[in-house]
Amino acid sequence: MKATKIIVSILVALIVVIAIAVFIGLRNLDTLVEAAIESVGPTVTKTDVQVDGVHIELTEGRGTISGLSIANPQGYSDQPIFRVGEVVLDIRPGSIAEDVVVIEEIKVDGAQLNAEHRDLTRINLKTLLDQMSSGSQEEAPKSTTASPDVRFMVEKLSFTNAGLSLSSDELGNRELTLRDISLENLGDRQQGLTPAQLTRAILDPLLQQARQRVEAEVRSEAEGAQKEELESRLSDDDKEKVDAVRSLLNR
Repeated sequence: MKATKIIVSILVALIVVIAIAVFIGLRNLDTLVEAAIESVGPTVTKTDVQVDGVHIELTEGRGTISGLSIANPQGYSDQPIFRVGEVVLDIRPGSIAEDVVVIEEIKVDGAQLNAEHRDLTRINLKTLLDQMSSGSQEEAPKSTTASPDVRFMVEKLSFTNAGLSLSSDELGNRELTLRDISLENLGDRQQGLTPAQLTRAILDPLLQQARQRVEAEVRSEAEGAQKEELESRLSDDDKEKVDAVRSLLNR
């Protein structure tokens, strides 16, 4: 009987300890998520990643990340290359205790990208993508409090109303448009994605579209300038011949 009481007492003590640990963990969940983002983010982008705040409500399966920003690669301005006021997460609460945490949806509305075109050939978006690509084969960092050994699946990801500002030594400043992006099933429920893999999967589509948009703008301007330069050297007779050829080709 005495042994039974001792065993029961130990079990009760363990339950209390576990309950306290869970309570402390959930109470500090916002801080842990913020620390994880600011720890894992730079391992992927090779630049500074900052968050103003995180708020997770597991009972409601909802979370928000406020003021998420990614610093420019080295060699560009101090202005963030990416910033968004708020990211909204819909989380499946029951998956928190499982091997793969399921995020039902991530909504990124109104993100702002700041593209920089320098020295004719350098574009900060491409530089950042190259840095992300170079780190994709590196060994994942060991699990820590700020970067736990956890995997994720995202059922739906959407980027809406994203803005793209271009600052160019040759073209000046201008605003460009970006299409909305909608992706499904990043990772799966069996293996999931590591935090680093998920970061790449989220950022890559938006950065790739922005890079292509900037490169197309630069190429179009360069071709237009070259065309104007060539036409300025043509005589009136040559211009008439060129117009005649264009008319023929457009029939």
